[in-house]
Amino acid sequence: MSSSIPTLNFVENSLNTSSKDLLPSSLLIDCPQAWIVSGEGVFSWTVFKLYRARLFVSGVKYDANQPFILDLCYLRTLPAEMIVSASMDELKRLRNPSAEIVQSWSDALMRIVPDVALDDRLVGCFTPGVGVKFYSATEFLGEIKDPAFAEGFAAIWLDPATRSTALRESLLGIDAGGIQAGI
Repeated sequence: MSSSIPTLNFVENSLNTSSKDLLPSSLLIDCPQAWIVSGEGVFSWTVFKLYRARLFVSGVKYDANQPFILDLCYLRTLPAEMIVSASMDELKRLRNPSAEIVQSWSDALMRIVPDVALDDRLVGCFTPGVGVKFYSATEFLGEIKDPAFAEGFAAIWLDPATRSTALRESLLGIDAGGIQAGI
C-alpha cells in the first residue's frame, strides 16, 4: 500500500501574508516570472533603521545574469533627493562613472523616485543587459534602460564592496546565523 505525501503550495495571498509582503501587481504583469525570496534584511545607518530589503530571484539562487527584484520597504520618511544623492554617492564609489553619466543617472532617477514615508515601497525589477523598472506598492514609476546603470545600482546592495556586507549576505541567503540578522 503506497501513500503519497501531500504537496503544500503557498500562494502570495495566503492568510500568513500581508499586503506589504506581496509584489506589486503591476510588476507581476510586466515581469511574470515565478519569483522566490532569496533573502531579506534591514539596512541601518548608525542607530537608524532606514528600510527592510528583500531580494527575489527567478531561479534557485541569485544569478546576476538572470532577472531579479530588489524590494525596499521604508522604515522612516526620506526625501527623494536624499535617496537619489545617496545612490549616486554609492554608484560613484563602486563604479566610478564619468561626471556626465552620474548627472544623467541622477536626473533619470529623480524623475522616478518619490519622497517616501513609513511603509512606502520602492521595488526595482532588474533585467540584465536591458535596465531596471521601478514600482511603488501600487504602480509603475518608471524605467531606466541602461544596463550599466542597472548593474551599478544593484551593486549598492549586491557587490562584495557594498557598505553593508551583512545585508548583502542576508539578501543572498548566505547569512550563517539563519534568519537574517536585523529583522
